[in-house]
Amino acid sequence: MSFRRKMILILVGLVFFLTFILTTVASISVRYSMGRTVNSIEQNAIRQYSERLTAFYEEYQSWEGLPEYLNGILNGYDYRRIEFRNGRILLVFNQDNALVYGSDPAENGKKIEEFESYMTMIRQWRPIQADGEVVGHFWLNPNSFSGQNRFAQEIADSVFRAVVIGLILTCLIASLLGVWLARRFTLPLKGLMEGVGKVTKGDLSVRIAVQGKDELAMLGNAFNRMTGQLARNEEVRRNMVADIAHELRTPLSVIVGKLESIQEGILPSGPENLLPIQDETIRLIRLVRDLQQLSLAEAGQLPLSKNKMDIRKLLEKIFEQFEFELEERKIAREIRGEVCEIEADSDRLTQVFVNLIGNALLHTPQGGKISIHLAEVTEVKTEKDGQSQIKWLKIEVEDNGEGIPENELDSIFNRFYRVDKARGRESGGTGIGLAIAKEFVQAHGGSIAVESELGNGTKFIVLLPLEERSALY
Repeated sequence: MSFRRKMILILVGLVFFLTFILTTVASISVRYSMGRTVNSIEQNAIRQYSERLTAFYEEYQSWEGLPEYLNGILNGYDYRRIEFRNGRILLVFNQDNALVYGSDPAENGKKIEEFESYMTMIRQWRPIQADGEVVGHFWLNPNSFSGQNRFAQEIADSVFRAVVIGLILTCLIASLLGVWLARRFTLPLKGLMEGVGKVTKGDLSVRIAVQGKDELAMLGNAFNRMTGQLARNEEVRRNMVADIAHELRTPLSVIVGKLESIQEGILPSGPENLLPIQDETIRLIRLVRDLQQLSLAEAGQLPLSKNKMDIRKLLEKIFEQFEFELEERKIAREIRGEVCEIEADSDRLTQVFVNLIGNALLHTPQGGKISIHLAEVTEVKTEKDGQSQIKWLKIEVEDNGEGIPENELDSIFNRFYRVDKARGRESGGTGIGLAIAKEFVQAHGGSIAVESELGNGTKFIVLLPLEERSALY
């Protein structure tokens, strides 16, 4: 069953359930109210009879003339015209329990015990008191108020029918409205499901139309962003697979070619022919190692062994590794600034700055200059509960080489990306050095950025956290 049908059934079921509850409550409430009204009328009539009979006896000190008195009070209304099962409406008894007034004058003087249902009448009759003494009793037939009961029942039935009709109409209208609303609300979900179906089939170019700013619109926007990210990730994956295949193909081709030539006797198996095979094998090992470390860093699982270290001494040792090439190409070097020690993984940072300095050396012309500037900077962040101050170690690696085009600055930290597409592995590296540098810096909680201008060189800016101090105010 589709979600739309489920939603429609839920809405219609809820409407019918509420209709049943409201109908039941309305019926019980109306019947209870009318019952209380009839009971109040009955009690008021009994009270009036009691007051009238008491007043009559206190005035005349006897029950003589009671029929004329009651007929006058009732304004000539003859209760005897109302038919009851036992033919009696109002009976008045004196102190001796003898009848002094009834619907049938022939029964006057008859004792209560002489009536067929006298036990029931005794339970229902009420005393008449005068001057604090009981001077008689009166019995009012409960069926005397059947007219009021029927009238109350008719009113209750009429109200109940009106409520039922109104609720049925409301139920129908609400059901139609619920069906319309369900179709309207689930329409975006239908488009979303169609889009999901296309994505599962591999179509990452699908986008759904989004209207409004509600939760469904937010879901649609999230879906569009997700498919866009998946498309970009798929493109990166394809490019990465192609780049890895390309990087592996060349050294493997060299190794296979050399080995085949040696096996066929075209080349001798001397050191001069085995050395290229060893070099290409080392390249492959280094590529696989770099890719493994990059994958660990991107997954947040790169192990770090942090210790106190002097970053300036680390940079000086790295320059010593490039000493021969620096002197051969007459490239000047410079380290400016003094900073305190930093707690970091020296092996990972060594790999970061070997990549950065090696990249700068690769793009710096003969007679150029590579300079590193060290400084401590403070960043103030405003938060909900105050402000926090973060101290950073800022390391700028700058060269005066050819620079990087502005449209390529956002891509240089991607895997296997080379600014100069004409460079091969021997002159341009594998293209993952800067990607590794970025991930290793981020693993330390820092950041790396680049500034460059064609013809004026490139500057890489590395920020590493020194300490964080929060101040609330």
